[in-house]
Amino acid sequence: MKLDKRHLVVSLILLIASIVYNVWVFTRPADDSLGVNTNAVQPIDTSRGVTVDGASQVVIDPTQVADLPDVALDRLPEWPRDPFANLRREAPIVAAVTPVSEPIVEPEPDPVVGSILYSTNRRLVTIEGRVARIGDVVAGVRIVDILPNAVVVESPIRGRRTLPVGAGGAAP
Repeated sequence: MKLDKRHLVVSLILLIASIVYNVWVFTRPADDSLGVNTNAVQPIDTSRGVTVDGASQVVIDPTQVADLPDVALDRLPEWPRDPFANLRREAPIVAAVTPVSEPIVEPEPDPVVGSILYSTNRRLVTIEGRVARIGDVVAGVRIVDILPNAVVVESPIRGRRTLPVGAGGAAP
């Protein structure tokens, strides 16, 4: 939608009108807005209340107001009920669970042996995509020995075992 000169003129007129209205409302004396004549002072009757322009208001003596109870800051407040509790919903039934005597432990899968570099000077293995040597810990197993066609690994759960090249990934 394309705006033309008419839209601009109308928006400026509305802006000026709103500014004039706000200046007029907020610069008037406060007594005029309530309709109270400040020149005529009415006596206050403390026994029954005050009548101003036909509306009765009760006058309270500040010396007669009871003190508020002390707030205990050393403990949490005690509420008669939980304000967040859903009273329409029934309480859940909790069934007793029999404890399991032994935790079920799944055997860890064997790590995958990718390749072995075996020479008189060095012995390296690629296991789970990482290059390792004797004594390194990879995928939860410690490499004990590197043979020409296999790797001897040891884990706390399954103990010592030999993994051939290309084997692993499935627990026996």
